[in-house]
Amino acid sequence: RQVSARDPSDHVILNNLGACLFELGQVDDAIACVELALALKPDYAAAHTNLGIIFEAQNLVEAAVAAHRRAIELEPLYAKGHANLAVALRNAGEIDAALVASRRAVALDPEQPLAHYNHAHFLLMNGEFEEGFEEYQWRRKTRMLSDGDPVFDEPEWQGEPLAGRTLLLFAEYGLGDAINFVRYVPMLAGSGGRIILQVQPALVALLRPMLPDVAVFARGEPLPPFDLQLPLLSLPRIFRTTVETIPAAISYLRADAGKLARWREALAGVTALKVGVVWAGNPRHKGDRQRSLPADAVLRRLVTSGVQLYSLQKEPRPDDAPVLRALGAGIVDLAPTLGDFADTAAAVCALDLVIAVDTSVAHLAGALGRPVWMLCPYALDWRWLRDRADTPWYPTMRLFRQDRPQAWDRALARVSDELARLAGGERELLLPARLVR
Repeated sequence: RQVSARDPSDHVILNNLGACLFELGQVDDAIACVELALALKPDYAAAHTNLGIIFEAQNLVEAAVAAHRRAIELEPLYAKGHANLAVALRNAGEIDAALVASRRAVALDPEQPLAHYNHAHFLLMNGEFEEGFEEYQWRRKTRMLSDGDPVFDEPEWQGEPLAGRTLLLFAEYGLGDAINFVRYVPMLAGSGGRIILQVQPALVALLRPMLPDVAVFARGEPLPPFDLQLPLLSLPRIFRTTVETIPAAISYLRADAGKLARWREALAGVTALKVGVVWAGNPRHKGDRQRSLPADAVLRRLVTSGVQLYSLQKEPRPDDAPVLRALGAGIVDLAPTLGDFADTAAAVCALDLVIAVDTSVAHLAGALGRPVWMLCPYALDWRWLRDRADTPWYPTMRLFRQDRPQAWDRALARVSDELARLAGGERELLLPARLVR
């Protein structure tokens, strides 16, 4: 502000000030600064890019695409402009065009980690796993993604025989990612070394019984010495995973027998179809706006004759409570009984079906081999690929996709209709219509 006051005609400073204000959440002031920069220099590509980023945050998808297109029209060799255009096109549902823009961004600036990371998403979403998982390695060099993740000085394992050495595998990112990729850990049984696994504390009680030959530690606990390290999300690259070779056992996790028996006893008198529901994920997730829904938007569509709803929402949001109260006996809140994922796994296994947005509970239900219907954003997470109602990651999961970005009505209507048919006795609807192995 001080520098801009000294020279109000400096368009670069105004654009930078706009970026700072945007980071502070002062969106209107940010737009005003960037637009003033453009009034001073209409062909300033970086300001058009910043305007596009601000529009994306406001969910003004078409305006964001237009701003990013203008930036690269003005400066065709502007790598960040192409990279940001790719993200905006993805948000607009134009995946093929996003991939083209992303390839251009990487070609123009081969050392930009974030561009490579985003490019990996586009490749993987298109099923191009070999190149995609190579590009996905760049996430480790992307500061905004790796902040807060464990960092180790030991060499990264490249898949060579362990020959008596100890390998640490560790979770990155969210709980769902850990659940999804822990499927690879048993594949290391014949590697000739000792395996240590570090995961989020909420997963330890679930995973320790599943992996008797692996030392499972909670993040934050002291670790024993190890020789090599690798994040879980790099295992698909090590095993050269393709869409056809995803390790997709129908259930690679299981619930604690004692906990499950208690749940089944508690629910034994319920003759209705027992359906667990999760409508929102971690609000700190960068894609939460695209994947989470208000309780009211989901639950009222699921109230169905012959169905008993159970909330598996571990951390309800402030607006959820009035909705749950209004539904009364139509939904039973299980959150107070769910201490960790071992508890949630047992509850899920005692239910007939789980309906969830793209969260860790959807991954858990899939890993347990339980029927799960996932409300899937149009193009948010690469692992759900494109244009599919099933997923090679979880054979018992059905995807109810948006037919265009930000549009949930039709997906919710399909879930509501299918649930009514299911309650009417059409039990084959629990599972996907087709499985790709």
